Amino acid sequence: MTPKAQESSGPRLDERITGALVGAAVGDALGGPVEGYSPDQIVERHGGRVHGIVGPWNGDAWRTARPIAPYHKGDGHVTDDTLMTHALVRVYATVRDHLDAYAVADHLVPDLMTNPRWIPELEAEALPLHRVFLAEKWLVARIHYGHVDPREAGVGNIVNCGAAMYMAPVGLVNAAAPRAAYAEALDIAGAHQSSYGREAAGVLAAAVAAACTPGATPDSVISTCLSLAKDGTRAAIERTCEVAGAHTDFESALAPLREAVTPYDTVGPDYRRPSLGARRPSRL
Repeated sequence: MTPKAQESSGPRLDERITGALVGAAVGDALGGPVEGYSPDQIVERHGGRVHGIVGPWNGDAWRTARPIAPYHKGDGHVTDDTLMTHALVRVYATVRDHLDAYAVADHLVPDLMTNPRWIPELEAEALPLHRVFLAEKWLVARIHYGHVDPREAGVGNIVNCGAAMYMAPVGLVNAAAPRAAYAEALDIAGAHQSSYGREAAGVLAAAVAAACTPGATPDSVISTCLSLAKDGTRAAIERTCEVAGAHTDFESALAPLREAVTPYDTVGPDYRRPSLGARRPSRL
């Protein structure tokens, strides 16, 4: 029993861990149906902001509207973000220790390509490999079939959020130790990403670890991220937080935040028609 004098007024660590994993899945399910669309498009499609579970963007035509992505996004279904997060949790449960790029090769890659799971968006049991995006299939192509050194396998991949999206468990394993979370996530993500895609994974893990610190606040988490983030990632966080600080509701912040992040955006104004320099590895 924890002596009364030592009890924290905030959530216990196990509650923070549960909240992080459940919250990530809920956010994934809520955001999946509108991913890739602008705030104005979302308002037009749904008659306002999305505050709960909605159906697929293309309704009953979800399977055929975008043949390259025949997924049932919506109706509370989680996406590959959650599937990959759970896969990484399983690796930690197996290894029972800190992970590195070789753990990805030895455990995560085999899990993706050999163990069928229930895939909500496919409405069937299937290999997780069949649901993940091309940037995540890269893990299997490079490491299993290409026999590339796992520490370098991320080089050449599409630079995106693919590694960052499942790095929360790294922050939870390194709870209240953000610098260690940052280093471990960078090692793990080296098997998957490079450049700012790898950096994003490290910073996200650090943010989660910092949020597990007793008495943590949004400001303390942001300060931790800024102390670790490098190059354009740090500049983007700094600028967006500066702009966000002037707003108390999300609606008024939408346009200013979009403007603030534009200089650091590698895609451009139309997500599905990226700009010429989109996703090119760099230190920007």
